[in-house]
Amino acid sequence: MPATTNLSFELTSSRVAQRHPGLGRVLECLALLASVGTLLAGALAAVLGQELASPLLEQMARSILALSEAGFLAGIAFALVSFLVTFTPLTQRGDVRVAAGATGLRLTRGAAARWIPRAAIRSGLVVPEPRSHVALELHGGRQLEVQVESEEEGTRLLAALGLGPEARRVAASLASTKRDRAAFWTGMLAYMLVMGSASALFDNLSAFVDRSVLLKTKYLMLYVLFSWFSRSVARPVRLVVGSDGVLVERPLSRTWLPYAVLTAIRTRGDRLLLVRQGDDRPIDLRAERGMAKALAMRIREARKRAARGAAPRGVEALERRGRNPAVWREELRKVLNADDYRAAGLTVEDVRHALDDTRAPPDRRIGAALLLRIAGVPEAQDLIRVAAEATADDELRAALERAAEDELDEASPARTVR
Repeated sequence: MPATTNLSFELTSSRVAQRHPGLGRVLECLALLASVGTLLAGALAAVLGQELASPLLEQMARSILALSEAGFLAGIAFALVSFLVTFTPLTQRGDVRVAAGATGLRLTRGAAARWIPRAAIRSGLVVPEPRSHVALELHGGRQLEVQVESEEEGTRLLAALGLGPEARRVAASLASTKRDRAAFWTGMLAYMLVMGSASALFDNLSAFVDRSVLLKTKYLMLYVLFSWFSRSVARPVRLVVGSDGVLVERPLSRTWLPYAVLTAIRTRGDRLLLVRQGDDRPIDLRAERGMAKALAMRIREARKRAARGAAPRGVEALERRGRNPAVWREELRKVLNADDYRAAGLTVEDVRHALDDTRAPPDRRIGAALLLRIAGVPEAQDLIRVAAEATADDELRAALERAAEDELDEASPARTVR
C-alpha cells in the first residue's frame, strides 16, 4: 500500500457499500453481442458465399448459424449477471475505519485494508437522506457509499479529498433503483420477445441460396439499431454540477445553465426544480428524495461561491474578441511584456482571478490560462487543472485541459480554442 501519511481526516463508518454499474453496462453489451453476433456473422457469411459462389463461406455460414441458439442463451445469462452486478451492492457492515486526504482514501476493517488513490475518485456528494452518506464516483463506473454520522462529517470527508464545490464538479445519475429495475425487466421482456422472433426468422437461414437472405439480414440490423436506440432513450438523466453552472444531460438533449441565469433551486419530494431567469416553467428533474436534496444543497453552495467578488478592472483584455488564435497569443504576450501587466492594469493575481471567475466569459478564462502559461508561472498547470476539474462546461473544460497540458508553441492557442 502506498504511503498514507497525509491522510488528514478520519471517521468510523457503520456501512460501506460499492456498486459496479460500469461493469453492468459492459455485460449488457456482451449480452447483445452474444445474442445477435452469431446471427449477424452467419447472415453476412451466407450473403458473401452466395455472391462469391464460395462453398467454403457457405459451409462457414452453416457452422456459425448452428451456434445461434447457444448465443441467444448466453445473451440472457449475460443480461441477468448485468442486473445483479448493477443493482446488488457489495456491503461491509460493522466498524470500518475511513481515513481521507489529498493522496486518497483508506478503508480499514480489522486486519484488512483497502487503498483508493485520489486519482481514481472522480467526484463526491453528501446525501442526507434516508441515512447520511457520502456517494463517491470512481473511475470505471464504480460507485462507493460511505455512511457518516452527519452531513457535516460528510462535508469534511469531501473537503479532505479535495472534492468540494470549489475544487471539482460532481456528476450524478438521477435514476432510482426501483425505476431502473422496472426498466430492466421491461427491457428483458421486449428483448426475449424480439430475439425469439428473430431466431424463428433465421432458423433455416443456412438453407437460403437466393437474395431473400438480404431481407432477413435487414431485419437483424433493424433489431440491433432498435436495441441501441432503446438503450439510449432509457438512459437516466445525468446532472453535472460545476463551479460555473449546471449541465442537464437527457438521453437526446443537453441543457447548460450558468449560475447567472439560475434564479432558484427548489426540491419537492423526489423532484429537483431549477428555475431559469425569464422562464416561468422550471426544469423538473426526478430523483431519489435524498439525492434531490443533496444536489440542491450542492448547487446552492456552488452558486453562492460563484457570486463572490467583482472582476478586476482590465481583465477584458484577456478575451479573444474574434481574433485569430495566433494574433490573440501575440496580443497576450504584449500584455505580458508591457511592464509586467501594467499596460492593461493587471497583476498575476488579477489573471488568476479571471481564471477562477465562474461568471466570466469562457474565452476570458482561456485567455487567462494561456497567459499564465506564457508568463511561466510555476504553479500555472496546477491552477488550470483545478479550474478545469471544477467546471461543468465540457467545452471549456477541454480547452482548459489543453491549455494546461500543451507545451506552448505557435499552434497551441488554435488547439485550445478549437
